Amino acid sequence: MGYKDFITKLFAYLKNHIGKLVFTSLLMILATALESAIPEITGRIVDDLFVGERSGDTALLYAGILLIVIVVSSLLALTSTAASSWVSNRVIMNLREDMFTKLLKLPKTYFDKNATGKVLSKLTYDVEQIASAASTIWLSFVKSSIFVLILIGYLFYKSWELSLSLIVFLPLVYLIVKLSSSRMRNSSKQVQQSMGNMTHLLDENISGNSLVKIYQAQQQENKKFGKLIKNIRQQRFKVDMTSAINMAVVNILIGLSLGSVVYFSATYLKMSAGEFLSYFTAMGMLVKPAKSLININKPLQGAMAAGESVFGLMAEKEEVNQGKKQLKAVKGDISFKNVCFGYNDKWQVLNNINLDIKAGETVAIVGSTGSGKTTIIQLLAKFYSINSGSISIDGTDISEFELDSLRSQIAFVDQNVRLFNDSVKGNIALGQIKNMSNDKIENAAKVSNAYDFIQKLSEKFDSQIGEDGVSLSGGQRQRLAIARAIAKDSPILILDEATSALDSATEKQVQSAIDEMQKNRTTIIIAHRLSTVRKADKIIVLRQGKIIEQGSHQALLDADGEYASLYKHQFN
Repeated sequence: MGYKDFITKLFAYLKNHIGKLVFTSLLMILATALESAIPEITGRIVDDLFVGERSGDTALLYAGILLIVIVVSSLLALTSTAASSWVSNRVIMNLREDMFTKLLKLPKTYFDKNATGKVLSKLTYDVEQIASAASTIWLSFVKSSIFVLILIGYLFYKSWELSLSLIVFLPLVYLIVKLSSSRMRNSSKQVQQSMGNMTHLLDENISGNSLVKIYQAQQQENKKFGKLIKNIRQQRFKVDMTSAINMAVVNILIGLSLGSVVYFSATYLKMSAGEFLSYFTAMGMLVKPAKSLININKPLQGAMAAGESVFGLMAEKEEVNQGKKQLKAVKGDISFKNVCFGYNDKWQVLNNINLDIKAGETVAIVGSTGSGKTTIIQLLAKFYSINSGSISIDGTDISEFELDSLRSQIAFVDQNVRLFNDSVKGNIALGQIKNMSNDKIENAAKVSNAYDFIQKLSEKFDSQIGEDGVSLSGGQRQRLAIARAIAKDSPILILDEATSALDSATEKQVQSAIDEMQKNRTTIIIAHRLSTVRKADKIIVLRQGKIIEQGSHQALLDADGEYASLYKHQFN
């Protein structure tokens, strides 16, 4: 990403704050102009008070002028910094809002390819780097640039001969900054990539803490973490050293400049004490803003590297949502016609799937691990687009439906229960908390056999359950997930081993709730335990992405094929 592209994209977030940035810049220009008057005031103080006749009134006047200049410039700088900080934090907020909104619109394939930690790093570390360009770098650039221009102008005003001789150092400074920019940006990119990897590793070890301990993998994970932070340290050291070398060379050039000023002003130009002090003070004051301009290169390169990451995310293609039809008054007839699908070009997961499910029918899909069971329901919910064939609901291809409309008709209970760091009520009424009545929430909890344990919680339905329901048992988490599906009250119900985390006694209670929930709904059950599918109207047997058998439980047992073999293996 070049400077122009970076500034164009960043400007989209700054354009609403242009007025504040202009106001901030004007305040900083005024503060800088006042501060730049200090060398002249200092020189006059020397000539008027310490070389000529000393006067109390004159001393009081100069003391007052100096105090006013310093106080007013400090207050202007403070106001400017406050306004700049406001803009910076606003840009961070807007960027994070847009990035989060974008994440919710990205297809499932994006999350399949990108580790959680790396995505989190974009919203945390990378955004902060860009925000520094939005205000801190800009403010520093304005202040330092104005300071340098005013002081250089003042130096030429005091002695154009001496100032002209100093310009020979400027090309050297420019060359140093140019040579270091590429190195800084490359190192900054590597730091950001490593930060993403580190965030991912932290996420894995925090969420999988029990596994790490039970498998005694602490040393292995420590080595991974150590390698990552070592790489971050090395890359940051490279950035810091490049910046430090820049400053060292610049300091040497400044030393040569100051030395030459002392020599020529005392010999050839024969300046007065006040004139020399004014010139020398101005040169001394020029050092800090000059260094600031050079130091801007470091955060700027980091911001540009972060910009590639953040704006790269913003440029990702969103989930395809070209359907226009609204799915209403759904009966629940589902049809798969010659459906083929693969997650990549090399591996075909489903091959010519033909499946008809009638409204209100319960269909179970069974098969060995990797046979394509879960893929079928993900295609129905349009998390992925099929390679060929068609999937229809009530005779209409699902590609014609608007995505939210399609998914609003599907309730889902996964074997890997996902709960949110919210209240019990918030988890049951997920996505509908403002529109769902308390009676409906409580009824869903009763039907799923979750009501009794909820009543024992400290704040009942308002109880916070922690990250992913950490304060609940596996069975309680599963029942909350079932309550969520019941509360949604959708005509199509998908159960992916919905009772897998329950003990036998609880499973019987919840299974009766599921049986009640299935009435007048089209239900698809993904099953590993065949005891849960015996009552299904139809059982589909998958092997290597193909349907090899279908029929009722008894019919498939009588056929003595794949299903019968799986059933005997589980119960004998």
